[in-house]
Amino acid sequence: HIQKREASSKASLWNDSNMSELVDLQKRLIESGFRLLKSGGSLVYSTCSLNEKQNENVVRWLLDKYDDAFIIPVSFNKQHNAERSPSFVEEGSLAGTIRFNPLTNANDGIEEECLPGTGFFLSKIGKRL
Repeated sequence: HIQKREASSKASLWNDSNMSELVDLQKRLIESGFRLLKSGGSLVYSTCSLNEKQNENVVRWLLDKYDDAFIIPVSFNKQHNAERSPSFVEEGSLAGTIRFNPLTNANDGIEEECLPGTGFFLSKIGKRL
């Protein structure tokens, strides 16, 4: 059942004034996990946000900082399973990452919510041997 998304009256957990704090925390968390990762290992970096600053930009930061870090592509191949691929799965702005976006565009151009929540971001990062 698809429900139209209504404006939330609740205050956002993040805003422009504390975004840099949250991004800094995300960077410290992903870097800590990566430094503890064994060579040849992988880690999943995921957030419950669709904000590019907290997601793709943090992953790019890690890739730029560590030469032994690389993206392990995550995808849902929509070409082979078009009828079975959920419409809320989309590629992130960083190749190999994905987003679970609860908003879809209906035929009339109005965004509708097909999942509850604000969405998710997912990436998989490897550490070279």
